Amino acid sequence: MSDLEQKAQDASSVITPAELHGLVCGFASAGVQEFSMSDFVALAGADALSDENAVGEFVSASLDVLYAQDMEFSPLIPDDDEVLSVRLAGLSEWCAGYLSGFGAAASGTSVKALPVDVQEILRDFASISGLDDDVEGDEQDESSFMEIYEYVRVAAVLALTLMNDDTASDAGE
Repeated sequence: MSDLEQKAQDASSVITPAELHGLVCGFASAGVQEFSMSDFVALAGADALSDENAVGEFVSASLDVLYAQDMEFSPLIPDDDEVLSVRLAGLSEWCAGYLSGFGAAASGTSVKALPVDVQEILRDFASISGLDDDVEGDEQDESSFMEIYEYVRVAAVLALTLMNDDTASDAGE
């Protein structure tokens, strides 16, 4: 178990690590200037989260990786040693969490006001969040999963960059 996954489990016993990580990443990627812990707790539900310190440590660790310049970001989903259906369910949960977090942080912003590439990413994440995890796990399924996973990994960083650029250009006008 990774350190980040342990922090996620410490932060909530109700929300899966994948969904919780997606919530944090989506919430942080919506172009808001500062991550509001109180708004995040309200979104996740205070009763679904454990103590404030555990949640703060998880959010901080998640943001450190998301904002890192080394492109080492990856969605927190079950490890490669899990069967494909479990990893696919985790990726679907991550995307659903991301959409919830993004939507909450960007509330009041029209989807049409978002950069076109971000609109496409959000549509793709919505499709991925609804994928059927009933897969056989053969080599082709595994290959397809890896392509989708890599897309989500890169798209999350791209959305963050585009939204930060969009927010910066709006502030400069």
